[in-house]
Amino acid sequence: MLPGLFRNASHMYDCMSRVLQHYGGTVQVKGPWCTGMNFFFTRMLPGLFRNASHMYDCMSRVLQHYGGTIQVKGPWCTGMNFFFTNWWAYQRKMMHSIMKNSKFELFLMKVVQQKVVAGLIPLLNYISKSNIEVDLQEVFKRFTFDNSCLMVLGFDPISLLVEFPKRTYEKAFDEIEEAILYRHIVPNWCWKLQRCL
Repeated sequence: MLPGLFRNASHMYDCMSRVLQHYGGTVQVKGPWCTGMNFFFTRMLPGLFRNASHMYDCMSRVLQHYGGTIQVKGPWCTGMNFFFTNWWAYQRKMMHSIMKNSKFELFLMKVVQQKVVAGLIPLLNYISKSNIEVDLQEVFKRFTFDNSCLMVLGFDPISLLVEFPKRTYEKAFDEIEEAILYRHIVPNWCWKLQRCL
């Protein structure tokens, strides 16, 4: 599977879509050799309630029936095991109650709408009138960063400007994201080898 992904790296999403379609929407893939990592890919197709209900069943209702623990590796620890106990159910209910709270949903809509009106639309208007070529991925990355900072920290970094200013904390967030990605992908024996060197 891994050589196939490398071969199709330029159109990975199309390749994964074909593989998922071939295997009926769900596939489990063994990770790289000697890593002990396995990946589970699925897609939700409109009209296929069988897949949607199966995914809902696996991820929410009877998650405790699929093994005793899940090991999660974080950026600052070697790993922690989440046991499916009352504590896990309590944490899930708390997070669900926050996310489904009407006040939180209004706050989320208000923050995003204000950022779209005050930041994104004026920037895109200026870009289209000035006939400037920009990387839309960078624009939406900055838009997402601003919204995240507003919702979590209550601080607007105002990174949606025409000159695309480089901010040190924005770079720090990018580096943290990359570190977390490497932490999950690079096998444990590689980290141990690097420590020895």
